[in-house]
Amino acid sequence: MVVWVGWLDGGVALERARDAVLRFLGFGLGVLAGWALYGALATWRGWYLDRRLFVRRTAGVAALGLFAWGLLGLNEAEWSVGRVAFAEVSLGGRVGQALVAGILGKVAWLSLFVVAAALLAPGPTRWVATNVPLWLQEAWERRLPHRAVGAAGRWVAFIFRRPAREEEVVIGAVEFGRLQPGGPSLEPPPAVFRPRIDPGAPVSPLGVGAAAHFAEGPVAAVESEEPEEEWPAAFAPDSAEGVATEALPEAEQLGLPLENRNGWHLPALELLNPPQPSASRRHDNAARAQLIVDTLASFGVDATVVEINEGPTVTQFGVEPGWEIRYREVPLRDEHGKPLLGPDGRPRTERVEVSRTRVRVNKITALQNDLALALAAPSLRIEAPVPGRAIVGIEVPNDSATVVTLRSVMETKEFAEVARKSKLAIALGKGVAGAPVVADLASMPHLLIAGATGSGKSVCMNAIIACIMMNATPDDVRFVMVDPKRVELVGYSGIPHMAFSEVIVDMDKVVGVLQAVVGEMEARYKRFAELGVRNIEGYNKHPRTLRRLPYWVVIVDELADLMMAAPFEVEKLICRLAQLARATGIHLIVATQRPSVDVVTGLIKANFPTRIAFAVTSQTDSRTILDMGGAEKLLGRGDMLYLPRDAGKPIRIQGVYLSDAEVERLVTFWKDDRFRALAPEPADALLEEALAAQNGGNPDIAVEGDDPVVIQARALAGRHRRISPALLQRRLRVGYLKASKILELLEEEGVVGPREEGDSRRVLVGEGADADA
Repeated sequence: MVVWVGWLDGGVALERARDAVLRFLGFGLGVLAGWALYGALATWRGWYLDRRLFVRRTAGVAALGLFAWGLLGLNEAEWSVGRVAFAEVSLGGRVGQALVAGILGKVAWLSLFVVAAALLAPGPTRWVATNVPLWLQEAWERRLPHRAVGAAGRWVAFIFRRPAREEEVVIGAVEFGRLQPGGPSLEPPPAVFRPRIDPGAPVSPLGVGAAAHFAEGPVAAVESEEPEEEWPAAFAPDSAEGVATEALPEAEQLGLPLENRNGWHLPALELLNPPQPSASRRHDNAARAQLIVDTLASFGVDATVVEINEGPTVTQFGVEPGWEIRYREVPLRDEHGKPLLGPDGRPRTERVEVSRTRVRVNKITALQNDLALALAAPSLRIEAPVPGRAIVGIEVPNDSATVVTLRSVMETKEFAEVARKSKLAIALGKGVAGAPVVADLASMPHLLIAGATGSGKSVCMNAIIACIMMNATPDDVRFVMVDPKRVELVGYSGIPHMAFSEVIVDMDKVVGVLQAVVGEMEARYKRFAELGVRNIEGYNKHPRTLRRLPYWVVIVDELADLMMAAPFEVEKLICRLAQLARATGIHLIVATQRPSVDVVTGLIKANFPTRIAFAVTSQTDSRTILDMGGAEKLLGRGDMLYLPRDAGKPIRIQGVYLSDAEVERLVTFWKDDRFRALAPEPADALLEEALAAQNGGNPDIAVEGDDPVVIQARALAGRHRRISPALLQRRLRVGYLKASKILELLEEEGVVGPREEGDSRRVLVGEGADADA
């Protein structure tokens, strides 16, 4: 009777139930509470509406909870609650012990953390999975594991092979202590301890710093009364296994990824700004996906959002078209063929499916403005269909764009693979799904860029130049820069990569520069014919080649200015280069902010298969550059459409951002004095010959003081305050080279002053000078 009373006692029963639960579950009750809290939160926030995202999150939370439960199962603390001793069952109870039981259990438990990280944080997990192999590969190439194992082996060999007699340990020729047969002794040697550093002494494995730490006074040899002991074999300076601290190249000692070849050093990625984490809030993509489905359904279009890709600027919702189902009302009949009647006396009918057809894609694209209105988006772009996928992509702008830095793309595995094969690898940006987009300029082979003012065109050109300068030395790539606006490219003047000694800013030299590049192309073809090769790769690999030919990248910042100055000559030369220059290693990058048909002509567009379109003002401009619309709906600030030569549709990319400070640091690196003696000779002689040919005469144009043209120039100078070669070209109908010679003659005569702003000079005599006075 007493026993039954004990069982019926409520307090005792609760204690036993508590002990049983704690013994079986342990503190895993907290994990169960966390799962319950997640379920309540998912129900409240409506996460279950997006099935794919909900399943991924649920699986990730479950894996994370099991990992935490297993972690508790490994802890056998000396705690007790009631009659439960956690030293016997662990903090995770019997369940926690079962999760980590055996070697296979522990391996499965560790894999739970990897699964949870991949499901709950796919972006950081992808970053770790991408970069850790690169770091390990870099460490293996630097032989860091080999050095660590070698150093450990030398220490072990030294300890186990030491002689039984008393010997002196010398660290960098510094007398430090003694080893007794029974172990090390800290007693000082009987000789007078005078630590000094011998400049000619061999370096110990501890390095020079350890020896310098004990040195006091001027550099001298160690003074000791005892005879000098021999070095152990493991520490012998002449041994093949000796430490090569001083033999390491400077770049390897500093830990910088520099390439030392013929004296050139490539800049490290640390010159560029590191990737900045986005501070923008996460968008409720599940709610926006449901809004898209409801909006389409309100117009009678059946569709389902099956994929969500969030990028730096826009989020792409993958919509799968549904079905258009037609029904017919069929009357119901009994076994005798008589119609069945309902309670109201009317014949009963049944809906029978007659036909089922897919929803046409143009029904979704026709609702573009209605979707933009429902989503409150400033602009919306529909890609129908997404290349390679059976879905329609609806690209909705994010509330705030994420800045994609140049370094964040250059550190990716995709860029490393392209840069390993080509010196002209360029980082373009990240796609709508956040994947990096890189390209090879050598395979393009020419690039046409168009975009309105402020759309990111100049930043893209600076990023392309910076990518090439980060991966190629002046022996590999040379630049020819034409900047009629005198703003974007003049900052690169003086870098050793320049093919000519300056950035071309004068419109009168543009045709001569293009002719000089054509002359270089023809000269290279003659060299190829002599060796029987077809392109620059074959020439540089030929055994008879004494000097490798560098690639030339011709960059024109504003094509519209060139077409206004000399449309026929510029179009002819650009088309000739675009048709023939690829095999010789000469590539064109042409940019314009006015992609009209008179600037981007049919011939130019036909020879530039690779194009980039930034935000433009009208659909006509988009069709001019891409042969299709879409660029007029871009958001600006680096949002672009990239059309590769082998793609039928453009790819939307958020372009990389490169600040002016990064450009200045990169230019300062290449302008360093250590590269001055290595800089190759500029091809100014080729430019002078082209300018002379443009003027129709010899480069050494003779100008006499009694020449009628000089007399007209004096009279023209007397009527102006300032004078320039361009003014003489327009008024006197002479070439640029002759106009420059005339100005030099007038400067010797004291008529004009020295060159001040560009090529302009101040008039010292005449009416213009009197007016200034």
